[in-house]
Amino acid sequence: MSSCRRTRRGFTLIELLVVIAIIAILIGLLLPAVQKIREAANRMKCANNLHQMVLGLHNYHDTNGSFPPAYQTGPGTSFQPGWGWSTWILQFVEQDNKYRQLDPDHVLFGLGSDPALPTPAQPGTQDKLSIFRCPSDPAPDQNSQRQNFAMSNYRAVAGPITYPYFFENQDMGGVMFENSAIRLTDITDGTSQTLCVGECIFDLKTGKRACIWPGMHGLDGGSVWISDVMWWVDEATAQVNGTAPQAFSSRHPGGAMFAFCDGSVRFFRTGTDPNIVRWLAGRADGVIVPPNF
Repeated sequence: MSSCRRTRRGFTLIELLVVIAIIAILIGLLLPAVQKIREAANRMKCANNLHQMVLGLHNYHDTNGSFPPAYQTGPGTSFQPGWGWSTWILQFVEQDNKYRQLDPDHVLFGLGSDPALPTPAQPGTQDKLSIFRCPSDPAPDQNSQRQNFAMSNYRAVAGPITYPYFFENQDMGGVMFENSAIRLTDITDGTSQTLCVGECIFDLKTGKRACIWPGMHGLDGGSVWISDVMWWVDEATAQVNGTAPQAFSSRHPGGAMFAFCDGSVRFFRTGTDPNIVRWLAGRADGVIVPPNF
């Protein structure tokens, strides 16, 4: 009686190392492609966020006769908190329930405290709203640098001024500033030539604090925190992804998104001529910027 012996041959150590090396190379080739696809999707979502915000601004204009203010305060209360433009457009960006919860027409932001602070008596101001978040910025849901109100990556472009001090109800030349009520007819440069909202990031290493969507939280540490909701475009902050703390910036490689008053959204590359950004920040400076800047 005879029997056949079969021998089973496994992988040698060298063969196994070769297979692992090939897999590692494939992963190394695939990962950048996946990251590029993810970033492309993030840029598309970010651009759509900005577009929806401008549609909300226009719907607010249709209802109220002007764009909302960057933030709104009462007479003689310029340094006190006020609901921001993002809150005023909530009912026009499919956030009507949140608008009703906050009731900005009848309730003060911060319930009269200065600075405003999150409180259980005024719920909702710490809630993340996706429309105000760029998916490329992995910032926390609450902004630790701004009294832990809900984070936002989109700040109003107040205008092209260069002033060392802040004044009550100062017209900064743009479309949204304190207690502003700018109409479409006031934008004589044209809505396609005037910025209204730009990106900002949360990056403590570089001193960038992003912003918040509920409103301007008032006088805090000797400063009026208008950067909660808006900022002007001076020589430093006109540099896209620049070093200034309030420079408009993003996590998108090579630049940042801005929305124009006509609803269009453009990607401004890092290194864009700051003068172009400043000209576009003004609603009535008479300077027409070529579309191929």
